[in-house]
Amino acid sequence: MKLEKCSNCGLCKSICPVFKVLLEETNSARGRANLIKKEVLDEVYYVCSLCGACKINCPAGIDLPEEIKKMREKMVEIKAETNANKKMIKNIREHGNPFGKVEEGKIPKDLYCC
Repeated sequence: MKLEKCSNCGLCKSICPVFKVLLEETNSARGRANLIKKEVLDEVYYVCSLCGACKINCPAGIDLPEEIKKMREKMVEIKAETNANKKMIKNIREHGNPFGKVEEGKIPKDLYCC
């Protein structure tokens, strides 16, 4: 695994657009890399936009977006569902759409997608 080369320098964290908005270590490129090293399956992999900024900035040349895709694949293989997916499925079954009960002319409060 290439992540063994990671020195936790944080250059990927400082460039991560998701971290810049959410300001949580687990939602940074470095935070996700540390979870992958521990083989933790978590919804946080779906928060990543796969923009590749971390890959470009990484002095060790780690392709973190590719590693995140692999973790997403593992989650699919074991049929792990995210909370967003559970809510979408429930809304589709109950209301025929992923948004739930929608009043005409109003925008749904939470939008869930793929």
